[in-house]
Amino acid sequence: MAGEQTIGDFLEALGSSAPAPGGGAASALAGALAAALAEMVAQLTVGRPRFAAVEEPMRTLIAEARAARADLLVLADDDARAYAAVSAAYKLPKATDEEKGRRDDAIQTALRDAMQPPLRMMAIDCRVLALAEEAAASGNPTVASDAGCAALLGEAAVRAAGLNVLANVVLLHDEAAATEARAAKERHEEQAAALRERTMAAVHARMGG
Repeated sequence: MAGEQTIGDFLEALGSSAPAPGGGAASALAGALAAALAEMVAQLTVGRPRFAAVEEPMRTLIAEARAARADLLVLADDDARAYAAVSAAYKLPKATDEEKGRRDDAIQTALRDAMQPPLRMMAIDCRVLALAEEAAASGNPTVASDAGCAALLGEAAVRAAGLNVLANVVLLHDEAAATEARAAKERHEEQAAALRERTMAAVHARMGG
């Protein structure tokens, strides 16, 4: 996702018949939106005397949220490149047994590589969800709803990225690698659900129910 690309341009590309950008890029954007919302809550907290006790944690939150959204946008591009590599591997010649072997090896390598961007997205998204929880619990309560939006988008980003992990895992011949990837996906999803639940509890408490 190029930095100069507008949201409108990205959505046009996403809605087109082109295979990329796709779900991987969309999930990265959802995570980046979640990070930006958590950052916004912190930005509306720092510099206000009544929140002086959480000034430094909120400044740290801002820095971490900015880093997370930057990393996620990079991963959107990584995901698109990985998808292109998988597609290229499937297009390799397969007229002879030797060509079939090389093609299969290339496909399996590309699939293993393609699992990595969405798995990294899931890990970063979980960190974003932790930031959203902190923002909801300690940030300016007048924008607690935005921390809640961050949590909901963050969990959606985790689950969407998880689908992209599975799309590659299901085609892997390496059962050990497939099992490890599935386990990592499930751990991230469980962590995301718990963080979202805690964040929303804090949001509702600070909004009076």
